[in-house]
Amino acid sequence: MGIIFINGRFLTQNMTGIQRFSYELCKALINNGIEIIILAPKKIKKDYKLNCRIIRLGIFSGILWEQFELPIFLLMHKSPLLLNFGSPGPLFYSNRIVTVHDISFYFHPEWFSWVYRTYYRLITPVFTRLSKKVITVSEFSKSEIKRWLHIPDNKIVIINNGVSEAFVNNPLKPALTKGKYILSVASLDPRKNLDSLVEAYRLSGIEREDIRLVLAGRSSPLFNMKMSDEIIANSMGYVPDEELAALYANAMLLVYPSLYEGFGIPPLEAMSLGCPVILSDIPVFRELFGEAAHYVDPYSIESISEGIIKVLTNESYRNELISLGHEKVKQYGWDKSAKKLAGIIKSI
Repeated sequence: MGIIFINGRFLTQNMTGIQRFSYELCKALINNGIEIIILAPKKIKKDYKLNCRIIRLGIFSGILWEQFELPIFLLMHKSPLLLNFGSPGPLFYSNRIVTVHDISFYFHPEWFSWVYRTYYRLITPVFTRLSKKVITVSEFSKSEIKRWLHIPDNKIVIINNGVSEAFVNNPLKPALTKGKYILSVASLDPRKNLDSLVEAYRLSGIEREDIRLVLAGRSSPLFNMKMSDEIIANSMGYVPDEELAALYANAMLLVYPSLYEGFGIPPLEAMSLGCPVILSDIPVFRELFGEAAHYVDPYSIESISEGIIKVLTNESYRNELISLGHEKVKQYGWDKSAKKLAGIIKSI
């Protein structure tokens, strides 16, 4: 197969869903004996630990690095195949595989900052058409990309997310918060629907039973969101993986009432640690998680509240969700995804 070059711009960013996808696929490719070289800006985060060669180049970071310094390096090295798991890579560089996790910026531009949505609405049709293959993370996202960007079916490949080793192979730390609580793990992003969750929690009355609501996730300038006092009061901010695993394992349930997703990693992580899950009744979650979750109408405070009460009070139903969740997790894995990706690379 030869050496595979990977766009390492994600190494400069904090770990959220897209960065985790990038990081875990890199680790899984290495574990499968595939030689990769990551090209990255000079300043990268210490959280990422990869047993491969990382070439740090240029003086910029972000878009300037990706659109100017990265393509110059590639052209000087005979234009090798470039894998892009997070950001799109150089706009007019055609020898690449690119990943589009979702295209929510087309459907709900109001969720994003003006700069972010304008940039991606302009460049996404260009880089998807120029790329050798387009990776996405679910059948739902594939159908959206085909319909809106007019990309041929055989050019789009589905590579699912998995569960990090931090959630399955490490001894659990004590919970970061004491007492009973329900959990939501999400960036402070309008699509995550956290205001509705806070209202549903209040309506359910479980606060009177000393069951707290805990939010884990950070804010980002990419998102156009005004945080309510309730969200600020319940938010723990960013939580590292080992502490997050303890939060999942000790939570009474995970509530993830998102309005739009390409995949959604937190429900899978929660299921792996025996935490029952409540999800929005949207097509992508039905596709990915089937009967392993309880579904609610994300636009109805009453529906979310009733779901919380049902999963908390019906012990046999809780146990059924936990059991189905454990089985569902077995369908996904970074190793399985890496092997599928390796086959795609060989075919190009």
